[in-house]
Amino acid sequence: MNRKLYPKNWESIALEIKEAADWHCQECQRPCKRPSQSWDEFAEQLNGNAVHFGEDKWWSELFEYEEELGCELPKYRRFVLTVAHLDHDPSNCDRNNLKALCSVCHLRYDATEHAKKAASTRFRKKQQQLENSGQLKLFGN
Repeated sequence: MNRKLYPKNWESIALEIKEAADWHCQECQRPCKRPSQSWDEFAEQLNGNAVHFGEDKWWSELFEYEEELGCELPKYRRFVLTVAHLDHDPSNCDRNNLKALCSVCHLRYDATEHAKKAASTRFRKKQQQLENSGQLKLFGN
């Protein structure tokens, strides 16, 4: 995330979008931690919902068993709410272009765009290596 591409008031814009979504992912409905909550409070909230409402879907995703360590570890990043630019342009902060997504859904949404940029970067670096080793371009870009 290159902060220079975002407007100066991005934090307040993002907070507004998250508040409007009531701190739930607008894609999968995952509840996410609010800034005022500690992770312990958030885990307690999820556990309380699982016990009282039978909604253990999210509680079961909060922890994952780590084979190497032989114990369960919290997977907090799954419960961080982010704001996605639907057109992938950080300068376009029109409310219709913004969506509150958990980190899982945001990564899934951006996957194709990230793959395109990675391929372009690899190509550019390969071209630079060829030029540095004495290969000249026949045609300009």
